Amino acid sequence: MKPDRRTEILGSITAQDRKADDNGSGFVFLKGKVYGVGEVYLGRVSAPNSRVIFADTYLSKTVNPAGWTSIGYTVPAAPIQLHRAGSDAAKRVLWSRRFTMNEASKYLTVDFINGKEWLPPFYY
Repeated sequence: MKPDRRTEILGSITAQDRKADDNGSGFVFLKGKVYGVGEVYLGRVSAPNSRVIFADTYLSKTVNPAGWTSIGYTVPAAPIQLHRAGSDAAKRVLWSRRFTMNEASKYLTVDFINGKEWLPPFYY
């Protein structure tokens, strides 16, 4: 049997820095997987209007039940259509919220990242 060579990592996956509500930026993770050894947060809030979305994503029990670390900021972060152990939102921080697919749809297109300006055409 091979030894387990995975390294336990503690910390946060994201640290988005959107300082104003009218700033259109944010991080979107779509159709991904978060798993590993140790415990991680989905994100560390670094500005009052940070926006991070995990959509149609597998979250293993590696994800801390609170989901997010904060220093008191309100964050419109939105796990939607999540799967498995780390997706239970019952223990999430109070300022985290879950978008409906309708609310999140504007963030789940290539237009949100101005992708038509820099991605090859087969991505959209």
